[in-house]
Amino acid sequence: MAARQWTSRELALLGKRPDRELVREFGRSLQAIVTKRCLLGIPRLIAEGDSRPWTNEEESLLGTDEDNKIAARLKRTTVSVTKRRHFLKIPHYFDRPWTTKEDRLLGTTTDRQLAEEIGRSTRQVRERRRELGVLPFIYIPRHWTIEEEQMLGTESDYVVAKRLGRTLGSILAKREGLGIPPIEVKSRPWTKEEIKQLGKKPDEELAQVLGRSMDAVRLQRRLRKIKGVDDLLAAKPWTKAEEKLLGKATDEEVARRTGRKVSAVRVRRQRKGLAPLRFLRRPWTKKEEKLLGTDTDEVVGKRLGRDRSTVGGRRRELGIPTKNPDWTPEETKLLGTVPDRQLAQRLHRTLFSVQNRRLKLNIPPAANPKYRPWTEAELKRLGAMPDADLAKEIGRAYEAVRDKRNQLHIPYNHPRYVWWQPKELELLKNFPEQEVARLTGRTVAAVRQKKLKMALPLD
Repeated sequence: MAARQWTSRELALLGKRPDRELVREFGRSLQAIVTKRCLLGIPRLIAEGDSRPWTNEEESLLGTDEDNKIAARLKRTTVSVTKRRHFLKIPHYFDRPWTTKEDRLLGTTTDRQLAEEIGRSTRQVRERRRELGVLPFIYIPRHWTIEEEQMLGTESDYVVAKRLGRTLGSILAKREGLGIPPIEVKSRPWTKEEIKQLGKKPDEELAQVLGRSMDAVRLQRRLRKIKGVDDLLAAKPWTKAEEKLLGKATDEEVARRTGRKVSAVRVRRQRKGLAPLRFLRRPWTKKEEKLLGTDTDEVVGKRLGRDRSTVGGRRRELGIPTKNPDWTPEETKLLGTVPDRQLAQRLHRTLFSVQNRRLKLNIPPAANPKYRPWTEAELKRLGAMPDADLAKEIGRAYEAVRDKRNQLHIPYNHPRYVWWQPKELELLKNFPEQEVARLTGRTVAAVRQKKLKMALPLD
């Protein structure tokens, strides 16, 4: 059958009415109308409530930050941002390539704190550190001073951790232990003077001058299409003479000869599949192995300049039993007087050894100073509202409220989600969405979402 010819009236209406309206009026398929309109270069009519097309400026932001933050900035849904990024094959913000500066920071602090600093997940930081053979950061606990405690809550935990030279976990635990609420961090608007400086200096240098993060400066510059100094910096191509040095000398020596960074030499060598001349993890000597088991893994590790986990792994590999210092009468008297975790830190022992010693001697654990007994008024409110809402009102953890309600066998009278009944599911097949929402007491959005899950056609 020959294709039906397009009339002048049909061509005149393309782009002046929504495509779906023209489907019913012309008696053509939606694909035929969209194809014909695109061939003629006619933009589609965007009705109220329809999704708007993506611009080049919006697509340039994809992958530069988390999808939910990009969606809030562009006033789109997170799902639409994620789908568009997948369609353009743009990797997620957390999956971006590692930079030389980020590689240098590995091992300088805990993986969790570094992940907070560079905007990556803790798992990515840990895997990257192990891939490059960088030893983990060893935190040596020290006593808190009054001046340090007064800084808690005045700025974000990350900033306080950087200033005090402590880990993010220690700052968080100390602040919560003292009952100090976290500071609410708010972003300040950009001034005209700050915008004029964009692109005139490297993003990292300008971020320090303005007191902003480097990501904030880079995103603001790209959003305004300002070409920066960093964009003009291109990697110097590798010559054949330089590549011949890879693997025949240490990465540090090759970097010195070629005028490159050590991390750039390491990455180039790994891409060529060449082994390093000197491995980052030095091999074990017989003299070092003789020290295994003579003292605790932590003491032996400090003596050998190795990590405690590395020492323990080698000791277990050779079948050498561990040696724990004997408990003194003074240490035994402290069992049960303070929480086990605090006592383990004070005695420089593991939490397992303290708990095991206390249980062997049948000593009851010390009362938790942070434990707050349940009042009768709080118990009466269990099950009267969602556990998460009640936890916020009474200042308890969600898990504590949930476990207490289950312990007392109190039913969940007001669940946040109401399950669909078989009678309601039948209404989805026979009535419009507005009518189903009225009969079931649900929102139209909930009805549409349920129809999508059941693969039912929408109205």
